[in-house]
Amino acid sequence: MASKSIFPRRSDIFKPNMKDVRDTVARPSLDTFYQVTFSFGKADRWLGSNGFRQFSGSSIPLPEDRRSQGRSYKDKMSILCTEAEIPGTSFQTSLAVGHHQGIQEEFPNLRSFPPLNLTFYLDADMVVLEVLEKWMTYINPISTNKRDLNAYGRFNYPDDYKEIIHLTKFERDTFKDPKPPFRRPDYQSRLTTYEFVNVWPTNLTSMRVAYGDSNVLRCSVQLAYDRFFADF
Repeated sequence: MASKSIFPRRSDIFKPNMKDVRDTVARPSLDTFYQVTFSFGKADRWLGSNGFRQFSGSSIPLPEDRRSQGRSYKDKMSILCTEAEIPGTSFQTSLAVGHHQGIQEEFPNLRSFPPLNLTFYLDADMVVLEVLEKWMTYINPISTNKRDLNAYGRFNYPDDYKEIIHLTKFERDTFKDPKPPFRRPDYQSRLTTYEFVNVWPTNLTSMRVAYGDSNVLRCSVQLAYDRFFADF
């Protein structure tokens, strides 16, 4: 027999002083503490064997390392990612009528995930834009001479260009390490990480340039993925 729910009683309504919940409401999550990690494992394919060898972050400096200031292109993308999104999710439903007389019910049949939107500040060397452009070009490359009027495109296999991206949310006190003789606090905020599986870019937005007041050029990209996993 199904349990019977009970409406909230007067005793269930919170009535004490707000001082009693001060510690609860005084720890909001701030949206400026995050990091996007580009865990690319197939970039040697879609960037090309020589495409970003100079950005490998090797211990032996190369002249071309000046384009990425001695960092790998993945580190540079992570630093310049100025906006990201914690993912949501939704269910597509089916309607069931007649299972119970006079009752209409809905049941989930498919879980869907919205696209991941990222925004980058563009560096003067256009490293971030080049990475994204090469990624999309590899998905649908031109199979003949690019300037041939009869050129055509042929899509590559998804296993060769779908990647993994991680989004990590942390707080101001996550890495706080007090100086002696103060001891480490009893509680610190933990890392919350989202892993996006089989990521690939679907839309690289246009960027407007114009005379007038100068602003930092931004690049926005929309990415599709199969699913995500969350670790709290």
